[in-house]
Amino acid sequence: MSFTSNIKSELCKIETPTCCKISECYGILLFGRAFSEKLISVSTESEEVVERLCHLIQSCYSVQPHISGGGTKRDYFTVSIDDEAKCTEILNSLGYFGFELGDSVIKYQNIEDECCKISFIRGAFLASGMVSDSNKEYHAEFPIKNAALTNEFYEILCEMGLKPKISARGSTHIIYFKESENIEDLLTTIQATNHTLELAGIKVYKDMRNHYNRLSNCEVANISKTVNAAVAQKQAIEKIKQKGAYETLSGELKFAAELRQKNPEASLAELVNISGNAITKSGLNHRLNRLVTIANNL
Repeated sequence: MSFTSNIKSELCKIETPTCCKISECYGILLFGRAFSEKLISVSTESEEVVERLCHLIQSCYSVQPHISGGGTKRDYFTVSIDDEAKCTEILNSLGYFGFELGDSVIKYQNIEDECCKISFIRGAFLASGMVSDSNKEYHAEFPIKNAALTNEFYEILCEMGLKPKISARGSTHIIYFKESENIEDLLTTIQATNHTLELAGIKVYKDMRNHYNRLSNCEVANISKTVNAAVAQKQAIEKIKQKGAYETLSGELKFAAELRQKNPEASLAELVNISGNAITKSGLNHRLNRLVTIANNL
């Protein structure tokens, strides 16, 4: 099952309060496939969503919807009401008595209380919501065909303290969430608490993995830098000897040169320890760099 399917499965186990059943049912129907006086229909891949929606429709409107199946690449189910009288009755009960210019798409009398808004958003998610596998990316979205519905739903989400964004994908409007914290807030709002915790756990794991990767990369870079410096110093000392300039070096430079030649793979800190702390790390680094400069000038 996909991450989205698992979330919807969790949501379908929530006991909806009596006052919120209409709100949740309204959210599913409004964000479904069709919502008109001739046809009300919702398509989903989840049998649990089908079962929950049928229960809500029967409980709220005493109507038995029709269930059909189909699909080519993957199976899906369609819950529909195609009796015009029953469709009209449901729409009228929700406040739709024809549509005039300036009318809001969402009838707010159905979601006046905060608990009803939460159930409405949960219903919208059950109908059309999607959350990507958070092991791969942080992304949640509601694809919506109607521009006015998009804007009104966006305002409701903002009223609930969420931080969605809007974009377009062809003729479809997309309300989406990107940052993990914002997706966690959405899941918490619709009461998918188990998946909120799972998402938070994934984020902690990814943050820790990235932290250790950065440390590892830093350590590799430091090792590479140390090795390259040691090779350059060893080559410089060999060149100085080949050119017959070694005996002209000061005792301090000869000391550093011998320390490096006897310990070609040691770091500066290791060389200081080998010398019995006869020289500081910065002092030794200065002498070795001086040897490289002398070799380059020969």
